[in-house]
Amino acid sequence: MDFSIWTGPRGPLTILKNHWIGTEKLPVSFGKSAVEYLRDVQQKLEVAAEYASSHAEVEQERYKKYQNLRSADKHFEVGQHVLILIPDTTASKLFCKWKGPATVVAVRSPYSYEVNLDANVRYYHANHLRKYHVRVESVLYNSSVYQFNVDDECLNADDVDVNACAVVYTSDRESGE
Repeated sequence: MDFSIWTGPRGPLTILKNHWIGTEKLPVSFGKSAVEYLRDVQQKLEVAAEYASSHAEVEQERYKKYQNLRSADKHFEVGQHVLILIPDTTASKLFCKWKGPATVVAVRSPYSYEVNLDANVRYYHANHLRKYHVRVESVLYNSSVYQFNVDDECLNADDVDVNACAVVYTSDRESGE
């Protein structure tokens, strides 16, 4: 094939035009006229296009379903503490770090927020933000404040020994049921 005279894609109308003006001969083995052949080709192309568009819609819905299985909308309110995904100085996305806690100052749009981190206010998309969860590391116990009732008998805090105290949140997944 000589690519120097190639003028672009050739559809049924281009083939018909070239046959009518005499620059291209159709193969003899068609058994039908050029007009009938090109009508047949056009019908087959329409059927193929219809099949392709319906198949594309089904596949797009399937892709969307599996892509959105683990996704969730993130919405933050003014005053809420968040972590910010900030890229390192390296070119790789694998070395990004979560920094914070930062405070949401304003909602710019449903997915864009003004965030204050270390006295710098910048705009961030919700994809770069994560809710900041406060973890309790220790609990202080002041024995002079509490009184205990054991079997309807009032005890002072000095009569009770506290060895350990633990706080488990219902939202914690690390400790199991």
